[in-house]
Amino acid sequence: MLVCRQRIAGEDKKRSESRIITRIRALPQYREARVIALYVPVRGEVDLLPLLEDTSKTTLFPKVHGEDLAFYPAACIDTFVPGRFGIPEPPEGPVFPIRDIDLIFVPGISFDRTGHRIGYGKGYYDRLMRANGHVATIGVCFDECLVDRLPADSWDVQVECVVTQTEVIFRSKNEV
Repeated sequence: MLVCRQRIAGEDKKRSESRIITRIRALPQYREARVIALYVPVRGEVDLLPLLEDTSKTTLFPKVHGEDLAFYPAACIDTFVPGRFGIPEPPEGPVFPIRDIDLIFVPGISFDRTGHRIGYGKGYYDRLMRANGHVATIGVCFDECLVDRLPADSWDVQVECVVTQTEVIFRSKNEV
């Protein structure tokens, strides 16, 4: 899947990302959210940084703290520095309370139609979602990285919705 995602490049990638962002902006979960948690795209992930233009929202970014993620407000990523895994992270500052986040965008290598994902294997987002089930979650990927069904373990947590450039898939309550 990583190789597949990295093959999506140039104008095709930009066009697909633009379509994904248009679909996200149309979602009630996004329109109603005041505080959103983004991620810095790496290894060909969908770039959601244009959502920083929506100045009516407080935007947060994750930083690894031990076995968990903490979130920090940021209006741009210019001051970010590589963190523990080489992913740019915000500088230290006041941690934003997770209970006050309205929507978390969850990165992944691949997603399935039931909201399961393959991440990078450390479980940060699974722990975050398990401990904070009240926060809305949206996974984003390119069509090429969406599959019908992924293998899932008992500790895997599903996102509520997956957005690609051609569709928005809401998880049914029966698919938990």
